[in-house]
Amino acid sequence: MMGKRPKWYLTVLAKIWKLAYIKPSTPFFGGLMYKIRVKATTPEQLNISYLPVNAQLFVESRPLPVVILEGIIRSSEYRVITHRCTCRDAWQCKNFDLNIGCMHIGLATALEDATVAHHASIEEAIAHLHKALRAGLVPFIGHVAADNTIWNLPPDRPFTTVCFCCSCCCTNYDYYRYLPPAAQNNIHRLQGVNVSINEEQCIGCGRCTEVCLTGAIEVLEGKAHCDEAMCKTCGVCAQNCPRQAIGISVENIEATVNDLLGRINKDVGGLKVLSYQELKYLK
Repeated sequence: MMGKRPKWYLTVLAKIWKLAYIKPSTPFFGGLMYKIRVKATTPEQLNISYLPVNAQLFVESRPLPVVILEGIIRSSEYRVITHRCTCRDAWQCKNFDLNIGCMHIGLATALEDATVAHHASIEEAIAHLHKALRAGLVPFIGHVAADNTIWNLPPDRPFTTVCFCCSCCCTNYDYYRYLPPAAQNNIHRLQGVNVSINEEQCIGCGRCTEVCLTGAIEVLEGKAHCDEAMCKTCGVCAQNCPRQAIGISVENIEATVNDLLGRINKDVGGLKVLSYQELKYLK
């Protein structure tokens, strides 16, 4: 029966999830997992963007992730919050709360079993969002076709996935660099978002290079440098810089938001909001 999952499902899922971290160089299983990951990251299967976690991008005093995600939550037909984050549960994360689970948004999520997900009100979903952001978790939003299988929902009823990621446990952070460029391209950089590094403040400690999802940052001659063509605008570099030397700015917030909504809308069964102007006034 669609949506149904037994009580033990999340525990078993976390144990199975560890297989997703097996590197391609691992004999036999590495090659098998690589093929699975590549198949799951085609344009039809994956279309996501990270929203910068640091609160430097403000829209009328509210951080950009709050504007986007609150607006989508407020306009949603239905929404659930998974009881645990599978990535953090797999590794029993010591740095972040594993009970801050992913959010699924859309009418299809009404089918999800209460044994694995909380059927949330708009107010509960917004409170969960703010809890995740206060904890320093990085949200991504978009279409993840594999979620229909994982949560036992009909494959022809796509929904919006919002994950709250930590760089220590997230499978994307762990595996991204092993994927071919075509698969990497389905994690989309936010249009018009720029990363800048203040060389006077930078001490070349290398912390930003350690946490960068894509390897876009390197330290050259004692200073950090970012290759924006490789950057996915998650903001973790700025979040972890001990000298606040990294800044994130946006050229045109309306264009950035409209590009994101227009790109993922076609993949998730139709969002209720289509533009920045609609989101901005949903309070």
